[in-house]
Amino acid sequence: MRSEQELVALAHASFCACFQKLAEHSPDGAIHESDGVFAFATGIRFSLFNGCIVTEQVATRKVDDALEWVEERGSPYRLWIVDELVAGFGDAPAQHGLELQPDPYPGMVLHPVPEAPPPAAGVEIEEAAPETARQVAVESGMPHAIAEQLYARSFADDPDVQLFAGRLEGRPVGTSVSIQGGGASGVVAVGTLPNARRRGVGTAVSWAAVDAGRRRGLDTVVLQASPMGLPVYEAMGFRTVVTYADFAATHPA
Repeated sequence: MRSEQELVALAHASFCACFQKLAEHSPDGAIHESDGVFAFATGIRFSLFNGCIVTEQVATRKVDDALEWVEERGSPYRLWIVDELVAGFGDAPAQHGLELQPDPYPGMVLHPVPEAPPPAAGVEIEEAAPETARQVAVESGMPHAIAEQLYARSFADDPDVQLFAGRLEGRPVGTSVSIQGGGASGVVAVGTLPNARRRGVGTAVSWAAVDAGRRRGLDTVVLQASPMGLPVYEAMGFRTVVTYADFAATHPA
């Protein structure tokens, strides 16, 4: 079994590695990294896909430099700071026009990783083509141009990336993505269409992404939970090992 310190370190590393993988497959992608501060840009005009992650207490100037680097790329962005470090950076986020968001951003781990249970009755799981993932994303309200950038063919074909879809009555209604990196496997982009919720689709696609990491020999799976997803992941056995403060522009894209 891994220690708590090791699990927190894996949570940080996986969080950064997932965004690094996305940047690698974005035409305008780039990263800016130093001890304790990881900045990334994808060129996707959505704040979740550009930003800065701060995992250690470092000089405020170092965070300012990373945020300025992101800002120069012209896309909406976010800043995540480990909760207990926030006070040490004073009003630095506000000086960049960023506000603390009301919902916590928990980094959760599943360790060790059990075998996935079968999906709920009526739910079918498949490894998905990027076209299928885009279809579900667009039906859920994501602009088509962003879905095209997010689920690029090169991203889907990367050996460290697996896309999954959940179907009801043959129709794709949910997705998830598994990304291996940083010594763990990350679960990201879990979503279910509103009219298909509460039927086990979200849990099933989440387990599919979890199992992708287990089958590749990784003993820890990491994710960052939304308020809606938190109870689902807790029921699966995930637990929070670190919480990030989430900063965004007043009206984040």
